[in-house]
Amino acid sequence: MNGLQQVIYDASRVLLWPVLIAALACLVWVLIEFGFFLYELYLRFRYRDLDALEARTLRARRAFQEGKPRTAYRYLQENNYSIVVARFLFDLIRNYQTERLAAKPLKLLQEYEFFTVKRLERTRILVRVGPMLGLMGTLIPLSPALIGLASGNTTQLADNLTTAFSVTVIGLLIGGIAFVISIVRDRMYSQDISDMEYLLELLEGGSERLQSGRRRNRKGIWDADPVVEYEAAAEDMEKTAVIPVLLETPREALIPFAAGNGDEAPGAAGPAVVSSPEPALPLVDPLAADAKPMVVVPAPAAGEAPPLTFDDPAMDWRGDEDPFADLGPVDPRPPAGSAPGAGAPPARY
Repeated sequence: MNGLQQVIYDASRVLLWPVLIAALACLVWVLIEFGFFLYELYLRFRYRDLDALEARTLRARRAFQEGKPRTAYRYLQENNYSIVVARFLFDLIRNYQTERLAAKPLKLLQEYEFFTVKRLERTRILVRVGPMLGLMGTLIPLSPALIGLASGNTTQLADNLTTAFSVTVIGLLIGGIAFVISIVRDRMYSQDISDMEYLLELLEGGSERLQSGRRRNRKGIWDADPVVEYEAAAEDMEKTAVIPVLLETPREALIPFAAGNGDEAPGAAGPAVVSSPEPALPLVDPLAADAKPMVVVPAPAAGEAPPLTFDDPAMDWRGDEDPFADLGPVDPRPPAGSAPGAGAPPARY
């Protein structure tokens, strides 16, 4: 080996003992955390009861309203199923006894959210550090073990390999235990934060929030929801748009119209038809039961001839005068109920 390789080899050999000591310290640390973890599980499974938490909090609130703070403190201290909740209630009671700040309970809740994160950091660090120390404790003794193998020193080879494999097992054990503790504690502390939020809602909320829930009577029937009644203010009524409603359908035409009598041929000399505001034909009620459809012809303007209709004799052509004769053959049979030239145009295919 050259000088640089010798320096690296010597540095790794120096790190062997710190790695072994750190691995043993982490093993003791994770075993202590595992003991606390088992204690927390015992308290939770033995004493946690959401209904009891709600009842104690409501009694404490009633005691505060009646001017009995010591009784309220005793009710709150009975919620000791979790180390986090117990410490939170201790700081909350101390705030009630000394400072009495209105915003302090919410700040305490936020502080204990960070406290739970801090407690989770202990085992989360071990999840990564344990296997890392195990890997380092495995690789460092392999160098002298290979040297002993090359020189034929089997005793040196066996001692170094034993150390390497032992540190590997310890590192994996540390990481596995820390991982289990971190996963379960994360769920437990999230539940504790939820319980503390609910406790503050019951303790610090208004009286109307406590009476908003429904309950069952002795027959097991839920109470009906209260009917919400309100009265519109005068200023709101002024802003409301009123839509006019037509109370009755008009029985007469809204626009007068007139129709020509069709007695004069188009182009015949005669006086000009002047439209008048009064209709030339009697008005027909379109809503009457016996009303018949009629053709509405608008009145011509001043100086214009009345328009032609299909009932006008001028619209009846003979076969040699039919301007549409080139469009197709003419049906020789007249329509039923009419004769050729009776005013109906011949049918075409």
